[in-house]
Amino acid sequence: MSWTTDILTAIAVRLHVQGVGRWIPPGTGTYQPADIAILLGRLPSTPDRAIALAAYGVDQFADDPVNTDGTQAVQLRIRGTTDPRVADAIADACFDALQGWQAPQAGILLCTRRINAPMGVDGNNRWERADSYHLNVHRPTTLRPG
Repeated sequence: MSWTTDILTAIAVRLHVQGVGRWIPPGTGTYQPADIAILLGRLPSTPDRAIALAAYGVDQFADDPVNTDGTQAVQLRIRGTTDPRVADAIADACFDALQGWQAPQAGILLCTRRINAPMGVDGNNRWERADSYHLNVHRPTTLRPG
């Protein structure tokens, strides 16, 4: 699909393999109420417990026009239940799976958490928080064939 989608998918697969939640590639199945859903983009209304992955800019000045190594930020928007401890437990499991993770085959040279922030509750009183991870990445392009 795209480099960004590939990076997000690699993180989703990592979280799935580490037992943090369940990753179902888009269009291949549905989540059950007991799942901790791992998704790309936004949080759906169900299931209650979910992790949404989204890429955003972090330090684009580090993206050299010649060097193929750069940076990418990824936000994990985490939703639990009406018990605030659930969102924290999911975030802790994400940290255990991702902090210091390296996946050179996916272009991820190093993954480190930079921010964790409470977000309060959603319209259904489910607690949310957002954790941001900084990725050092290898990203060849047409002008940076690396």
